[in-house]
Amino acid sequence: MDAAQPERPKHRGTGKPVVVAMVALFVAAAAGWTGWQLWVESPRQAALAREKAFDVTPVTRPAPAPPILGWTVDGKPVTLAETRGQVVFVNFWATWCPPCRDEMPSMLQLGRDLAARHPGKFRMVAVSVDDGWPEVMQFFGGRLPGGIDVVRDPEQAVTREYYCLARGGCPDSFKFTETYVIDASGKLVSFVVGPRDWNDPAARTFLERLIP
Repeated sequence: MDAAQPERPKHRGTGKPVVVAMVALFVAAAAGWTGWQLWVESPRQAALAREKAFDVTPVTRPAPAPPILGWTVDGKPVTLAETRGQVVFVNFWATWCPPCRDEMPSMLQLGRDLAARHPGKFRMVAVSVDDGWPEVMQFFGGRLPGGIDVVRDPEQAVTREYYCLARGGCPDSFKFTETYVIDASGKLVSFVVGPRDWNDPAARTFLERLIP
């Protein structure tokens, strides 16, 4: 008579729950990745594409911006020290410059909107290179607009400082309109050559990325 064979232990199946859990984990990860791409990465890439199309030129080596922005109607200097901690939008323009006049309405609206949306964190300065205040006042209907600072740079000394710093060298002449952006640390970080429609969402996106 054969000796009794020891009974083999019965193995209960555990593989299926593990596989199911792994599949569920994979599906969740895939869904998370898809969601991140859809809700975060894709909008970010789209915003960067719009900004690129808006043609913002980064300053190769950001450096502290020139200390004086211009002079008020009372002859007082407006200095960068007054804007500490703010993102500053500096536009150089003139009443005799057609592109400057064309972009001014949308620029003013953007300045008011961002100043209201980010109190104390954004400031817009329009630097006129006109010979006198009468031309500037007439352009604005006899009263300077609210929500932004309008100053003058009649000798174009400030214009030269910004123009040269942004490009790393000084040209023989200047063209208008030009816009420069100073970050919250006081460094000149980018500039825009020529007029823009500042109602373009890319403008707001670009500036709000810098606002702390």
